[in-house]
Amino acid sequence: MADARAAMDGDRTLAYATLAPSFFLLVLLAAVPTVTVFATAMQDVGMGDMSGPYVGFENFAWALESQAFYTALWNTFVWVFGSVAIEMIFGLGLALLLNKTFLFRGVARAVILAPYLVPTVVAVLVWRYMFHDIVGIINAGLITVGVIDKPLLWLNSQSLAMTSVILVGVWKFFPFVVIALLGILQSIPQEQYEAAKIDGASGFQQFWRITLPYVMPVFLLTALLRTIWSFHKFEIIYLMTGGGPLDATTTLPILVYLKAFSDFEFGRGAAVAILTFTILIVFLGLYFLLIKRAEAHQ
Repeated sequence: MADARAAMDGDRTLAYATLAPSFFLLVLLAAVPTVTVFATAMQDVGMGDMSGPYVGFENFAWALESQAFYTALWNTFVWVFGSVAIEMIFGLGLALLLNKTFLFRGVARAVILAPYLVPTVVAVLVWRYMFHDIVGIINAGLITVGVIDKPLLWLNSQSLAMTSVILVGVWKFFPFVVIALLGILQSIPQEQYEAAKIDGASGFQQFWRITLPYVMPVFLLTALLRTIWSFHKFEIIYLMTGGGPLDATTTLPILVYLKAFSDFEFGRGAAVAILTFTILIVFLGLYFLLIKRAEAHQ
């Protein structure tokens, strides 16, 4: 008994020793920058300064009283929930389609996954050219079929800029949803569908009673990941519109960048970053509750 306990203690020591380098690396890469951001948010730090006068929560007060912060917060919600909702619905539909057997299914899967492999900068440059009001193919196509009678200013209109950015985000990242959901769809036992057919269940009933309960945990987890990534997504919006026109596409990450590197107010930029982190933590908690309930009812 003593030998077994000693062996377990030795294994535990070896496990801790093996994990120690990863733990310290995680501290260096995550904890240290986080603490630095908190410290910066408590100071009045300008361009080229390593530190500045301590101002307490003044930067947070500015953010919570600033119209720019609430505009960016609203734009962030529109961007995140608009793009994620379309990605999840569109991705689920395509995953259900690709899960069926048909001619050239492999080719169809490869074509659908292609946007995810295109570098973001390349994708944005192509889409900016397509959205161009004079030479863009989107305006040309819509005019040809009679949907519009004059070119639209997709990226220079306050009412269309966010829609344009969301469309690009959906095109770029919906393949991730397809991959995740297609994997779980292929693991559903076919015997359940055969038994349902024998019992006279319709296609919708099979989807509602068999497919959806299996898919829901992965569906919610995928939505969680896409929400996290979209919430702090920077490059697509910045390269497409730079946050304009007139702050129409300025999200919280864009606001952090503008305050820090355009206005050189690093303390305020850090405060907005911390508030963004806090808001994201709240939504993560809600998502985990939904995932837990979905798994409990599976």
